[in-house]
Amino acid sequence: MGTIFKWNGQYFGFIHNGNLFDSSSRYTGWIEEGHVWRADGTYFGQLVNDSYILRNTMTMPRMPKMPHMPPMPPLPPLPSMPQMPRLGWVDALGG
Repeated sequence: MGTIFKWNGQYFGFIHNGNLFDSSSRYTGWIEEGHVWRADGTYFGQLVNDSYILRNTMTMPRMPKMPHMPPMPPLPPLPSMPQMPRLGWVDALGG
């Protein structure tokens, strides 16, 4: 289970068994090969340092995928710390 933060350090949620949950354990998407997809199948961004979801503004957007069946929500983990910004990248979570 990994914790996910907005780039500004604000806790967003966590990853459990390849699925993304917000801080209230609501299913928000899934992870495939380092890329994160929203629950509706639209592209969210790339998983960076196992703690951030960033979208590269210099690449073409990815095509949507078929949504997955929402899993049972687990208990959320405790949050941790922020990082410095990356040139050319934006926080896909809006932080």
